Amino acid sequence: MQLRQMMHAVGDHVKEEVQRMSRELWRVRQDVPMPMTPHHPHEQVAAALRADILSGRLAPGEKLPGQRELGEKLGVAPNTVAQALRLLEEEGLVETAPRRRSRVLQPAIAMEVRLGEDGLVRPADTDGSGHNDLVRGDPGTDTAAVEALGLAPTAALSVRQAVLLQAGAPWALQILFTPDAITAAGPEAATMAPFTVGPLRREDSHTSTWGARPATAEERALLKSKAGATVFEIRRVGFTDERATSYLFTVVRADRVTIRIGNAG
Repeated sequence: MQLRQMMHAVGDHVKEEVQRMSRELWRVRQDVPMPMTPHHPHEQVAAALRADILSGRLAPGEKLPGQRELGEKLGVAPNTVAQALRLLEEEGLVETAPRRRSRVLQPAIAMEVRLGEDGLVRPADTDGSGHNDLVRGDPGTDTAAVEALGLAPTAALSVRQAVLLQAGAPWALQILFTPDAITAAGPEAATMAPFTVGPLRREDSHTSTWGARPATAEERALLKSKAGATVFEIRRVGFTDERATSYLFTVVRADRVTIRIGNAG
């Protein structure tokens, strides 16, 4: 009798092991220490995928199974998988496209930037740096900008907005406001360029303040940050002959960037 019970026990163990191995044919970890509730199963799926991407178990460029197949492997509905992938796409960890399997992206690596004596932030390592222009000298206004520049609330400003990149991943958002037209173009169209070409190069002094706060929904979308992310913000006002000539608003991803004060030595 005992032998029969032992054989049944061994059989059950083998069956469980086969089932376990079948579940692990795909490599998503299920041991992520994140509480799962019936209301937010997509967060658990996202946490499992995120853990494997950040650990390297899922390599950059690797394609994930389709949403239906992935849902079957993880025991959730395809819509739940779609929600999880949207979260990861917002964080810059996967790339999704209609009628194509999602692809794992290279996670954004930690980086160091310098807040120089001129009040501008620059990557300590400029290799791989770049930008995506969102607004290039279009007219606009901003309450904080017109106040800092000492202008009337309805004053028209020239606005430039760009997302700064390192190795293709966003690390900062910059918006420049100035009463003068912004003329930098081509490869020098990043927001910092007006300080080296055009009238803003004549600025002879500046003031700046900075601090930390939660990112807004728009900032999270542009910076590919997750919900609850923190950002550093730097507000710089430039002067020429004691007249305010520019207002530069910089938002930096705190989860990715370390800011050092002073120029590189």
